[in-house]
Amino acid sequence: MSVNLQDAEIVFQSSDGIRFRIHHLNLSLCSEGFSPPDHSTFDDVVLLTESSSTLDLLFRFIYPEPQPELEKLEFNDLALLAEASEKYQVYSAINTCTINLM
Repeated sequence: MSVNLQDAEIVFQSSDGIRFRIHHLNLSLCSEGFSPPDHSTFDDVVLLTESSSTLDLLFRFIYPEPQPELEKLEFNDLALLAEASEKYQVYSAINTCTINLM
């Protein structure tokens, strides 16, 4: 499942051009590393340096759904997710990545 919710207020774009629509409330509750504009609209796109595959995994951690099965990821993909988790301070993802990197 890709995180792209039509009623969400914030639009992020990955380094490979894929857009993700994310709810501001979920983002503010689950991450301290994003600084979205206060009055963002769908016309305001926040550009991120991470790939869509990394962001898709990362954004799943901010919604109440089953977390991705990280043990099936290649080491490099897991390392990229861990790096993004630290950068954007998504703590549930940081903990899960740490466990899977051991």
